[in-house]
Amino acid sequence: MKKQIEATIILPTHNRLPVLKSCLSSLSEQTNRNFEIILIDDCSTDGTKEYIKKSDFPNLRYFRLKKQKGPYYARNLGIREAKGEIIIFIDSDVVVFPDFVEDHIEIHKKREDLVVQGMVKHVKSIEDIDMKKFYLPNALCLRTFITQNASIRRKYLIAVGGFELFGPELGYKDVDMGFRLMDIGLLWAYGIRKCKAFHIDGETTLESLEGIFQKWTKQGASAYHFVRKWGNRGEKYARTKKALFFSRLLNTEKWVERGKISKMIIESKKNLGLIAAILKGIVRYHYRSKGIQGAKEK
Repeated sequence: MKKQIEATIILPTHNRLPVLKSCLSSLSEQTNRNFEIILIDDCSTDGTKEYIKKSDFPNLRYFRLKKQKGPYYARNLGIREAKGEIIIFIDSDVVVFPDFVEDHIEIHKKREDLVVQGMVKHVKSIEDIDMKKFYLPNALCLRTFITQNASIRRKYLIAVGGFELFGPELGYKDVDMGFRLMDIGLLWAYGIRKCKAFHIDGETTLESLEGIFQKWTKQGASAYHFVRKWGNRGEKYARTKKALFFSRLLNTEKWVERGKISKMIIESKKNLGLIAAILKGIVRYHYRSKGIQGAKEK
């Protein structure tokens, strides 16, 4: 008799084939094999479809969206299609440890009403992954719900209606989900030395910075809608007023997009990491503010 699937891993992807291969490879080496993977391809154009067709990953179900709709639409599709009682969310640029799935499942067996928030260690590239040197995560996701490494029983996701698709496709939908899960009384458990995973950030280049700027703008617009929904509670998390204040104080509208900021960030990162971090923070305030203002005007 075939054993019932305990968990479903929901994995959206868009044009991340090199790191997706590593992600799927790590999932194929799990100590607990009683899970399925739902891979939702959000209109990738990098050969993801062809790669999956010729691959043979056990218990993988592949869905390809006809139109790009963003990762949270994809996750809602995964929730509807899931066969497992426990839903594990990861991103396609995440590589997990062999006991990753087992850790998530075992924590849920201890209590019925848990949200498990796993942590990640950020690295620049696949080559930087060394599972023997993972001592502590360098990203702490506390009192929130971040879908790069998190799990919850499917019935609770259905009870709150899945992810709400406000604003642009990026930003704050998972935090909004976390707020709603808190409001129905769920408790948080944190995987510090369990549920371990690496997040592959990628190298910062002139080309990648342009994409990052667009991402920050979209996140700013989503932050505006998030704060409109949650008021002061949302503002404490999204800090839209802080972004607007610093952008105005530093008059970023006058210089951020007119100078050679991208090149300055790259060059200062090579030579003076602290200056690069400060400059990048100021530029982030600018683009977040741009997204907030754009959402206000619509």
